[in-house]
Amino acid sequence: MRTESTSLPLVAPLELSTVYCPIDLDHVDALNNGESPGYIYARDGHPNAAQLAEKLARLEGAEAGLVCASGMGAIASVCLSLLSQGDHALISDGVYGKTASLATGLLPRWGISHDVFDPATSAAALTSLLKPSTRLIYAETISNPLLRVADLDSLSTVARDAGIPLVIDNTFAPLICRPIDHGANLVVHSVTKMIGGHSDLTLGVVVGPRSLIDQARALASTLGQTGNPFESWLALRGVATLSLRFNRACATSLELARRFESDPRVSRVLYPGLPTHPDFALASCLLKDGAGAIVTIDLGTRARAESFIKGLSAIPFAPSLGDVQTTLSHPASTSHRGQTEDQLVRQGITTGMIRISVGIEDPDDLWREFCQGLSALSST
Repeated sequence: MRTESTSLPLVAPLELSTVYCPIDLDHVDALNNGESPGYIYARDGHPNAAQLAEKLARLEGAEAGLVCASGMGAIASVCLSLLSQGDHALISDGVYGKTASLATGLLPRWGISHDVFDPATSAAALTSLLKPSTRLIYAETISNPLLRVADLDSLSTVARDAGIPLVIDNTFAPLICRPIDHGANLVVHSVTKMIGGHSDLTLGVVVGPRSLIDQARALASTLGQTGNPFESWLALRGVATLSLRFNRACATSLELARRFESDPRVSRVLYPGLPTHPDFALASCLLKDGAGAIVTIDLGTRARAESFIKGLSAIPFAPSLGDVQTTLSHPASTSHRGQTEDQLVRQGITTGMIRISVGIEDPDDLWREFCQGLSALSST
């Protein structure tokens, strides 16, 4: 028997129940028809996911949201709810490795084709790729790991004129960019990353108009792509400190990027906040209060990259990102491992590339540790 309280908890309670008990058959009908608020089965919805979806929808300026079991779950639910056999999609070059695998390996099995475009392309160039069967344009605000910045205003102009939904993965740019303000229809996040912030949950979210979210929700429920209560509850905690964590990480990232760029042992530094980045001008207009928490460096060869990783004593090699602690990864062998050599070369991803996810530590402490790794390069 449930004991009711006349006072409300300060922290949203964790509700682990997988099933809810309707009053009677009329109540079942009302719940399923949306005439009465509430839940029946956790795969279709539960309080913790609803609370998280509402917060993240407000964060992005959207009407509604759907919490999925992972970032890829959110991306797949969008693609499969908007695309059917015979349809065509436009997907920006250099997207996350698993997103590329979805486009090249799975969508064709269902009769869905796609073309690739430069995310910083002009509206005219993108328009030339449109087909009568194009039903989706997909891009990332900041790409992984080259940190290319998408021209959201140009993309949204093309999408709006063609009547095609524009979907933006904003995982690398929470708070510093709101794609819906620039004309995007749907925004996805890997909540696992910056929003969760502690490497202890795996979730994704898609936010946008209620009509499109309802389409994605029906598909996600059928395919079992929805997120669970405990990780939704953890993510609510992460949202509470997102601005503090991310603002600090952005400031530290810029400082570290400048130091790496001035070090002759580093072949190349990629960070949208540096004037040497190919999309610096676009980033300066699009991104507000920072250029992200990811810095990518190129050390020339795989051997030098491995020496750098092994030379670090306090920064872990961890193939993810967005944690409160700084971590690093090797894209060619982790996030983009499933891509062909030609795909890696075309995107400019080298075996000497290291992607650094900057946390909330003191920048001077981090630089001392990175100098230790750079000192190890002398042996190679």
